[in-house]
Amino acid sequence: MVSKRIQMLLALVFVTYVINRISQNNLNSDRRPRTAERNESLSSQDQTVTNDASEENRTTVAPCVISQYDYKGVAMDDPHLVDYIRRELLHPPSPLPYSLKDPKKEDFSQFAQSKYAVNDILHGMRGGFFVEAGALDGEFISNTLYLEKELGWRGLLVEPDPETYKLLRQKHRNAFTINAALSTTQEATDLILEVKDEIFGHAHLSKEGVRVKGIPLYSILLALEIKVVDFFSLDVESFEVKVLESIPWEKVQFRLMCIEINHIPEGLDYLVKFLTDKGYKFLGVREIDAWFGWPKLLEQTMKT
Repeated sequence: MVSKRIQMLLALVFVTYVINRISQNNLNSDRRPRTAERNESLSSQDQTVTNDASEENRTTVAPCVISQYDYKGVAMDDPHLVDYIRRELLHPPSPLPYSLKDPKKEDFSQFAQSKYAVNDILHGMRGGFFVEAGALDGEFISNTLYLEKELGWRGLLVEPDPETYKLLRQKHRNAFTINAALSTTQEATDLILEVKDEIFGHAHLSKEGVRVKGIPLYSILLALEIKVVDFFSLDVESFEVKVLESIPWEKVQFRLMCIEINHIPEGLDYLVKFLTDKGYKFLGVREIDAWFGWPKLLEQTMKT
């Protein structure tokens, strides 16, 4: 009897052991999919966080931030180029007093272009906005310093030569400045600048020389949020027409333009036809410059 009881007890233990093993295996089997499911869920959550972050980046940070290394070939109205110009290239007006070689001088321009513009065409207009391309050091033969200093104008000075630009900054002009050349296309690019006269800063585009940024004028105006320029002085040593051809004339207007013509290879007739076809009025030639204006804007200021 005892032997049978022992056998029955052993059998019961064995059966219990087997049942426990089977249950354990089933439990492990159930746990594995749940663990995998949890891992998959975590992976999915991680992916969601990443996507959310990417979405946030797309809405709060520009997807393409242009730098000094990748601005070339970017279209003139690309908002990232405009942001790069505003953020990295433009220097604001100086808050410091002027530091001029001849502070008592009134009209600094070579052939009294400033006085001619104000007295004969703009009728003493005050508080306008100018652009001077080929600004040199901001004082020597400047066509805009009189407007700024005497009539309260603000504006933009464009000078491509790095060494001359340093001198320009030292004048403390009350205008935005940029160390760049005006692009001859509707894209930002690099241009080669050959300095012809180290004393006066005269320079021209060439195949050999200093590499400088070529920025479309329209891009700079977008960065400044300017749609109407009251006086545009353009002196870029024979590339005036190419710069003009790059401007989207339907998007910006110029009240008065003074364009140096003594070096342009296309000739005066080509320039006159090009701008009159755009709706501008040819006002004539004075010394080395051709003068043009937008008729409706000139009606507001021009003497009769």
